[in-house]
Amino acid sequence: MNKIEKVVKTDLCLGCGLCEAIATKEKCSMILEENGFYRPRFTQPVSQKTIKSIAKCCPGISVRNHRENNDIWGKVAEIKDAWSSDPTIRKKGSSGGILTALAVFLLENKLVDGILQVGKSATHYLHNELKISRTREEVIENASSRYAPALVFDQIKLILDQNNEKYAFIGKPCDIAGIKNFVREFSQYENRIIYHLAIFCAGMPSYNGTKKIIENSGIQDKPINLKYRGDGWPGFFEVKFEKSPSFKVSYNDSWGNVLGKHLGMRCKICPDGIGLLADIVAGDSWNTKDGYPDFTESDGRSFVLIRNTKGTELFQKALAEKAIISESLEESKIKEIQNYQYLRRLLAGYRILPVQIFTGGLLSFKQLSLFKLALKANYITGLNNLLGTMKRLIKDL
Repeated sequence: MNKIEKVVKTDLCLGCGLCEAIATKEKCSMILEENGFYRPRFTQPVSQKTIKSIAKCCPGISVRNHRENNDIWGKVAEIKDAWSSDPTIRKKGSSGGILTALAVFLLENKLVDGILQVGKSATHYLHNELKISRTREEVIENASSRYAPALVFDQIKLILDQNNEKYAFIGKPCDIAGIKNFVREFSQYENRIIYHLAIFCAGMPSYNGTKKIIENSGIQDKPINLKYRGDGWPGFFEVKFEKSPSFKVSYNDSWGNVLGKHLGMRCKICPDGIGLLADIVAGDSWNTKDGYPDFTESDGRSFVLIRNTKGTELFQKALAEKAIISESLEESKIKEIQNYQYLRRLLAGYRILPVQIFTGGLLSFKQLSLFKLALKANYITGLNNLLGTMKRLIKDL
């Protein structure tokens, strides 16, 4: 069994499509399986060199941080609360449209030729795919979260080979790891992705999660369109049907009660849900009530972690041009509004350790402060997380 086969067997695959991009479509195709996740299917033998390249690029097992960490939130140059100054973008975006606003700013100021971002498939209401947005309208069309798998990289070589354009990339933290791994392995694409913008991520649900919500509607009609969030903050999950009235559920009912229960193993041991490798990362700046997020509909806003000089310069330019609105935010506030991510960082090492042992050292998670943070966690909670991960591994063997 080679490394990639082991990645798939142990449910560490993220279904990103890099296998297909590197091995080529003739030898590998991404297949949507019954569990609602994409997995690679190799139809022809590939060389050991190709397998090694895929393994080096695979974000499921390779996340390498080359920055000095500032403890739990990673390297942080600035922390802000921010949102788009454009009411349309602010409403359409999942949490104030800050990354959408920055993407539009990059395009309109000709700092990039296009934005690589995930959007809804043109051929199927349920599926997601990588889009190249070149206009304000296209960026907005592809804005808002898509809580389901996406073939992010299956076409990445074809996209980069067709011209010498420069792009900004918007994605989940694991997508940022994937594109950085890919460019590191294939140096001919160096300097083609010049901005990396990330979203805080609590995991990627299976398509089966989305299907479950639609099934819960009880409507026996053909779905034709859906959105997970947006058009408000946090916004509603909404599915539209061919003939029947649309069906809506709240963010708490969609994510909290259904989608969040359909995560794969890799998401459950995620070492980076906070965009450690990005230039700028944004997440919901939830209002809190009695220590818990308040999901009452309101005007969207994000907290923003600016991680490097490039991110700082972009943010300040957009602020000066009034593309975005910003307020100061204390670092201590992030723990309050994103307590789940705070605990997740502390406990990641406990979840990762048994996987590393069971897979014979398959994971290459470098400079993520996993051991350091594990020492700060409650040991009883950490041990329970370790044992829970072991039980899942044994069950799946």
